[in-house]
Amino acid sequence: MIRSKLESRLVGARKNLPKGAKAVLEALQKAPGMLSARDLSFRMKLSHQTKDEQSKSPGLTTIYRSLELLTRQGLVQAVSFGDQEKRYEVVEPGHHNHHLVCKSCDKSIKLRECLLASLEETIKKDYGFSVSEHLLELFGICQSCELGTTLDNTDRR
Repeated sequence: MIRSKLESRLVGARKNLPKGAKAVLEALQKAPGMLSARDLSFRMKLSHQTKDEQSKSPGLTTIYRSLELLTRQGLVQAVSFGDQEKRYEVVEPGHHNHHLVCKSCDKSIKLRECLLASLEETIKKDYGFSVSEHLLELFGICQSCELGTTLDNTDRR
Protein backbone atom coordinates (compact mmCIF):
# COMPACT_ATOMS: atom_id res chain seq x y z
CA MET A 1 0.00 0.00 0.00
CA ILE A 2 1.37 3.41 -0.97
CA ARG A 3 1.29 5.98 1.81
CA SER A 4 0.56 9.63 1.22
CA LYS A 5 3.44 12.08 1.51
CA LEU A 6 2.04 13.41 4.79
CA GLU A 7 1.56 9.94 6.28
CA SER A 8 5.14 9.02 5.40
CA ARG A 9 6.45 12.08 7.22
CA LEU A 10 4.31 11.39 10.26
CA VAL A 11 5.33 7.76 10.71
CA GLY A 12 8.35 8.60 12.87
CA ALA A 13 6.45 11.12 14.95
CA ARG A 14 3.54 8.71 15.50
CA LYS A 15 5.78 6.07 17.06
CA ASN A 16 6.47 8.37 20.03
CA LEU A 17 2.91 9.58 20.56
CA PRO A 18 0.67 8.41 23.40
CA LYS A 19 -2.24 6.18 22.35
CA GLY A 20 -4.82 8.96 22.74
CA ALA A 21 -2.79 11.38 20.62
CA LYS A 22 -2.41 8.76 17.88
CA ALA A 23 -6.18 8.26 17.83
CA VAL A 24 -6.77 12.03 17.68
CA LEU A 25 -4.26 12.44 14.84
CA GLU A 26 -5.86 9.62 12.86
CA ALA A 27 -9.34 11.08 13.37
CA LEU A 28 -8.17 14.53 12.24
CA GLN A 29 -6.58 13.03 9.14
CA LYS A 30 -9.93 11.48 8.20
CA ALA A 31 -11.90 14.69 8.85
CA PRO A 32 -13.21 16.59 5.82
CA GLY A 33 -12.05 19.91 7.27
CA MET A 34 -11.06 21.64 10.48
CA LEU A 35 -12.72 20.46 13.69
CA SER A 36 -13.07 21.82 17.20
CA ALA A 37 -12.11 19.53 20.07
CA ARG A 38 -15.81 18.97 20.84
CA ASP A 39 -16.62 18.15 17.20
CA LEU A 40 -13.64 15.80 17.09
CA SER A 41 -14.82 14.05 20.27
CA PHE A 42 -18.30 13.62 18.79
CA ARG A 43 -16.92 12.23 15.50
CA MET A 44 -14.62 9.82 17.32
CA LYS A 45 -17.51 8.47 19.40
CA LEU A 46 -19.66 8.10 16.26
CA SER A 47 -16.92 6.22 14.45
CA HIS A 48 -17.08 3.43 17.04
CA GLN A 49 -19.83 0.91 16.30
CA THR A 50 -20.78 -0.50 19.70
CA LYS A 51 -21.30 1.11 23.10
CA ASP A 52 -18.27 -0.79 24.40
CA GLU A 53 -16.11 0.68 21.60
CA GLN A 54 -17.57 4.14 22.27
CA SER A 55 -16.52 3.91 25.92
CA LYS A 56 -12.93 3.31 24.74
CA SER A 57 -12.97 6.52 22.70
CA PRO A 58 -10.75 9.21 24.32
CA GLY A 59 -12.52 11.67 26.59
CA LEU A 60 -12.64 15.39 25.92
CA THR A 61 -9.77 16.11 28.36
CA THR A 62 -7.54 13.59 26.56
CA ILE A 63 -8.51 15.12 23.22
CA TYR A 64 -7.59 18.64 24.40
CA ARG A 65 -4.25 17.43 25.82
CA SER A 66 -3.54 15.45 22.65
CA LEU A 67 -4.32 18.47 20.45
CA GLU A 68 -1.94 20.61 22.53
CA LEU A 69 0.81 18.00 22.16
CA LEU A 70 0.23 17.56 18.42
CA THR A 71 0.25 21.35 17.97
CA ARG A 72 3.52 21.72 19.90
CA GLN A 73 5.06 19.01 17.72
CA GLY A 74 3.97 20.83 14.55
CA LEU A 75 1.73 17.99 13.34
CA VAL A 76 -1.51 19.90 13.88
CA GLN A 77 -2.38 23.57 13.48
CA ALA A 78 -4.81 25.39 15.75
CA VAL A 79 -6.87 28.04 13.97
CA SER A 80 -8.95 30.70 15.69
CA PHE A 81 -11.98 32.15 13.92
CA GLY A 82 -12.63 34.69 16.65
CA ASP A 83 -15.43 32.78 18.36
CA GLN A 84 -13.60 31.42 21.43
CA GLU A 85 -13.25 27.90 19.99
CA LYS A 86 -10.14 26.77 18.14
CA ARG A 87 -10.38 24.50 15.11
CA TYR A 88 -7.65 21.99 14.34
CA GLU A 89 -6.24 20.50 11.15
CA VAL A 90 -3.32 18.25 10.27
CA VAL A 91 -0.42 20.03 8.58
CA GLU A 92 2.82 18.82 7.10
CA PRO A 93 5.59 19.21 9.68
CA GLY A 94 7.18 22.64 9.28
CA HIS A 95 4.24 24.04 7.28
CA HIS A 96 1.13 26.02 8.13
CA ASN A 97 -2.09 27.12 6.45
CA HIS A 98 -4.10 30.30 6.11
CA HIS A 99 -7.83 30.46 5.50
CA LEU A 100 -10.63 32.55 4.06
CA VAL A 101 -13.63 32.33 6.38
CA CYS A 102 -17.19 33.17 5.35
CA LYS A 103 -19.02 35.04 8.11
CA SER A 104 -22.37 34.02 6.65
CA CYS A 105 -22.15 30.22 6.18
CA ASP A 106 -18.97 29.41 8.19
CA LYS A 107 -17.26 27.91 5.13
CA SER A 108 -13.47 27.99 5.32
CA ILE A 109 -11.22 27.89 2.30
CA LYS A 110 -7.58 26.94 2.70
CA LEU A 111 -5.21 29.24 0.80
CA ARG A 112 -2.83 27.39 -1.53
CA GLU A 113 0.23 29.24 -0.31
CA CYS A 114 1.50 31.56 2.39
CA LEU A 115 1.15 35.13 1.17
CA LEU A 116 3.30 36.69 3.89
CA ALA A 117 6.84 35.59 2.94
CA SER A 118 7.61 38.77 0.97
CA LEU A 119 6.07 40.92 3.72
CA GLU A 120 8.32 39.24 6.29
CA GLU A 121 11.36 40.05 4.12
CA THR A 122 10.27 43.69 3.87
CA ILE A 123 9.77 43.89 7.63
CA LYS A 124 13.26 42.45 8.21
CA LYS A 125 14.83 44.86 5.72
CA ASP A 126 12.94 48.01 6.77
CA TYR A 127 12.66 47.45 10.52
CA GLY A 128 15.36 44.92 11.40
CA PHE A 129 12.64 42.73 12.91
CA SER A 130 12.77 38.96 12.40
CA VAL A 131 9.30 37.41 12.27
CA SER A 132 9.34 33.99 13.93
CA GLU A 133 5.72 33.08 13.23
CA HIS A 134 2.48 34.60 12.00
CA LEU A 135 -1.26 33.96 11.73
CA LEU A 136 -3.58 34.98 8.92
CA GLU A 137 -7.28 34.29 8.67
CA LEU A 138 -9.32 36.55 6.40
CA PHE A 139 -13.02 37.01 7.13
CA GLY A 140 -15.68 38.01 4.63
CA ILE A 141 -18.48 36.61 2.48
CA CYS A 142 -17.94 33.70 0.09
CA GLN A 143 -19.10 33.72 -3.51
CA SER A 144 -21.98 31.33 -2.82
CA CYS A 145 -23.39 33.56 -0.08
CA GLU A 146 -22.93 36.68 -2.18
CA LEU A 147 -24.90 35.02 -4.97
CA GLY A 148 -27.49 33.78 -2.47
CA THR A 149 -26.82 30.11 -3.14
CA THR A 150 -25.56 27.36 -0.89
CA LEU A 151 -23.11 24.82 -2.20
CA ASP A 152 -22.32 21.50 -0.55
CA ASN A 153 -19.27 22.25 1.58
CA THR A 154 -17.09 19.67 3.28
CA ASP A 155 -14.64 22.18 4.80
CA ARG A 156 -17.05 23.85 7.22
CA ARG A 157 -16.00 24.74 10.72
